[in-house]
Amino acid sequence: MLKGEQFFEPGFDIHVNREMESFTLSPHIHDFIELCFVEEGSGYHYVDDKVIPIKRGDLFVIPIGTSHVFRPSSPKQDKPLVIYNCIFRPSVLAEWKHMFSSNSKVMKLLFGSPRVTIKDIHFQDRNDQFSTLFYNMHTEYLRKHTGYKTILTTLLIQILSMLQRYEVQPTTEDTPANKLEDALEYIKNNYAQNITVKQMADLSYMSASHFQRLFKKSTGLTFTQYLQNVRIQKCCELLKTTNKSVNQIANLVGYQDMKFFHYLFRKKTGVTPQQYRHSKQENKAVNV
Repeated sequence: MLKGEQFFEPGFDIHVNREMESFTLSPHIHDFIELCFVEEGSGYHYVDDKVIPIKRGDLFVIPIGTSHVFRPSSPKQDKPLVIYNCIFRPSVLAEWKHMFSSNSKVMKLLFGSPRVTIKDIHFQDRNDQFSTLFYNMHTEYLRKHTGYKTILTTLLIQILSMLQRYEVQPTTEDTPANKLEDALEYIKNNYAQNITVKQMADLSYMSASHFQRLFKKSTGLTFTQYLQNVRIQKCCELLKTTNKSVNQIANLVGYQDMKFFHYLFRKKTGVTPQQYRHSKQENKAVNV
């Protein structure tokens, strides 16, 4: 069991860190409460006997005695899984306990009897409400300027109060439309990576078959067709606006097989990449 004394300063039971997760840490339990916020990357959170796919914005409240560990989706360091951790003892909130609802799951976890069996509480930060708070907590903890303990305590109260609000006014994060919006945004930002249906389904908390049905119903395209369209569109932009070679551009948008790339580009646009580039350059010259 991890002990709070390993982390807390004398007389102050709040500790904040920012960790790049790996495969070296074993599942563990601790004698303190832990708030975990996924700041970057994706992967899995092992909580007792559950395996939970995670992505940026996931937030967990882990109580005393729950076994857990984070794992990145890949051992490659170019896809890090970065977690903000705020650990604390409920005693630091004792004089503010009256400010919280006793019916809140978070408060039951913090101040409930030993018989409370909540293993974890999971939220999703859909509007970047929590990312700034965790960043500010970490910055305050590192700098330790005058009054930092007070600021850390108030930031912790703010986070817990917002989590309580999430319970009372849940977000629409579980609707299919919002899950799909997240998937489309992920494709937009990561189109050059080797994105798979299974990966996207995990990030959307769906089975692969359900994800594919919803994707086709909402976009009119299969996942593969949509990803290809995004990549070819980006390729066209680079052909128009840069002097990079066709091979370089193909690699930048996610294609290593040049034979397949040329076939796909012609299928989508009706011309070869060089013909596309020359036609755009000629149009630009005429307009000038």
